[in-house]
Amino acid sequence: MTKRELGIGQRIARLVATATFLAVLIAALAQAVLQAQRELNARSASLQATAYAMASAAANGIASGNAAETQAALTAVKRIPDILMATVVDHNGRAIATMGQTAYLDNDLFRSGDHNLSLLFKGNLPVTVDIIKGGEIRGKLTMLSDVSSLRTQLLLTLLSTFGAALAAAVIGVLASRPLQSRIVDPLLLLTSTIQKIRKSRSFMTNLPDDNSPDEVGILVRSFNGLMDDIRFRDSALQKLAYFDPLTGLPNRVSFQRTLADWLQQPIQDHDAAILLFNIHGFRAMNDAFSHSIGDAILMTVAANIKTATKESGTVSRYGGDEFALLLPEVGTRADVEMAVARIQSAFYKPLQIGEIEIHISLTAGAMLIDSSDKNNLTADKIMRHADLALADAKEHVAGRLQFFRPELIATVQEETELGQALRQAVKSGAFHLHYQGQYDLQKACISGFEALIRWNHPERGAVSPALFIPLAERIGLVSVIGDWVLLEACRQAAAWHRLGQKSRIMSVNVSPAQILAAGFVEKVRGALRNTGLPPQLLCLELTESIFVGGSYAETVIIIETLAKDGVKFALDDFGTGYSSLSYLSKLPFHIVKVDRAFVANADSDERKRGMLISIIHMLKHLGMSSVAEGAETASEVALLQSIGVAKVQGFAIAKPLPPEEAVARADEIDRRSQSAVG
Repeated sequence: MTKRELGIGQRIARLVATATFLAVLIAALAQAVLQAQRELNARSASLQATAYAMASAAANGIASGNAAETQAALTAVKRIPDILMATVVDHNGRAIATMGQTAYLDNDLFRSGDHNLSLLFKGNLPVTVDIIKGGEIRGKLTMLSDVSSLRTQLLLTLLSTFGAALAAAVIGVLASRPLQSRIVDPLLLLTSTIQKIRKSRSFMTNLPDDNSPDEVGILVRSFNGLMDDIRFRDSALQKLAYFDPLTGLPNRVSFQRTLADWLQQPIQDHDAAILLFNIHGFRAMNDAFSHSIGDAILMTVAANIKTATKESGTVSRYGGDEFALLLPEVGTRADVEMAVARIQSAFYKPLQIGEIEIHISLTAGAMLIDSSDKNNLTADKIMRHADLALADAKEHVAGRLQFFRPELIATVQEETELGQALRQAVKSGAFHLHYQGQYDLQKACISGFEALIRWNHPERGAVSPALFIPLAERIGLVSVIGDWVLLEACRQAAAWHRLGQKSRIMSVNVSPAQILAAGFVEKVRGALRNTGLPPQLLCLELTESIFVGGSYAETVIIIETLAKDGVKFALDDFGTGYSSLSYLSKLPFHIVKVDRAFVANADSDERKRGMLISIIHMLKHLGMSSVAEGAETASEVALLQSIGVAKVQGFAIAKPLPPEEAVARADEIDRRSQSAVG
């Protein structure tokens, strides 16, 4: 088993065993070596004392040169235990007398660099002393003692020390078991718990409580505290992920899950319905009263819908100012209509939010779900259908309920495809302009043109502006298209002017999105400057819808700025809105275009004729020129001339034509009118 494969408990046991073994072994070895050193030093001192005594005995013999006497002095060596040899040499190093084994002389006697322990391992101890007589050194006495018993004793001590170290290691491991258990068991439990949490993705498990003050207790308590924090965080995230923080209702994700779960249930006898509610005009309320009031409206609407549905359905804030409702036991259109009526009745009275009374109207889209067709449906598909129904309801009056119809899909698909083609047309420059003449009844000539955009789809052919202009507004292209129309109309008018054509005013329609886009004034000035068209020959036509909402003041500034440059302004489609008279009295319009709704059949309809006469008289009183749109018959033109209309535009004069044809038609009308007058 490698070190990396060992567990913590095994590592602790091995560490304790190694540490104990080494500690005991080193301590015992040091003690044994010191003890052997002391024994050897004691033996050396004793041997040295004996040697001095024998040297004194041999001093007379070596002084007199009597070898026999010297040899006799060494006989006492035989009585001394463990003495292996004794020898006497004179001052010249010549051996005088020897007692015992002589084989040690060359190997052991005269090696002065030997350490005591090395002598111990050799098994003998040499001692050399001087032989002194009469104050003079006469020679040396060397004795060699056997210390092999000390060596044997040291070896036995080392063996016992090793055994004691092993025993201490085993005892240390056994003694460390409680510590191992205290450390390892919680770690093993913690590891297994973490592994289970990773597999199950559930954070509901805690370790057993441990109130001990040591590190293990702190670890256990910290882990349990971490689990509590994770559960609290998950609970908060769960609520944030599946519930709307403002209203407390389930959000879009939660509602779609509920719907998906319902679709997975076994087929039942009763059908169901999905409703999508939208607060009519909520954005305007938000802008008018502040976002805090808007939030209060959303909370109140949510509470009222929930109260009205009681336990019969699941309510959700689906997004923004939209609320979704699942009615799992509603089977017929009549049931859905009753449920919607019950919800809408909660808003018959105005909502009282602070000191503000706000009238609320809910528009609804519904989809009936046949329980037998559940297998063919998905939550996304159902909600898409309900959303189409709601969009259809928004096209009608506020508070309308519309049910999903399959043809809505085809309509949306067609609009999507047309929108993609429209984007491509903007990139490729597939648009062109036709020009419709405006006939001056007093001067009997074409005094101006209105630039009208045309688009030939590669497959559909000519697409009506009534179809693609509203689409361009919905997908955010109307400003780009309008800027192109402005520049192209100015270019064409300037080209006619340079060719010597009579000065005719060029009228260009401007959408709210275009005029309120950043830099509109500079765009107009740039178009005039780049094309060379005089400002007095440009007329910008606005509908009164441009003044609805919070853009009134900004629009007034733009109109007044360009009017000072000489650009003329016309109020288009007069009479189709609700407050045109107020704009006429406040804004510097030069021309008012009366809508075809007042012109058509006015020659045969007395009420229309009376209204038309009143409008023309009012415009004259305000000092504004009038243009009657949609004149299609000669009798309508004659009537308009008789009541004092300044200019006429319609098929009775000229239809919209390409540039060359338009100017040729205008010149023809001018010549014919002049001939008739002449």
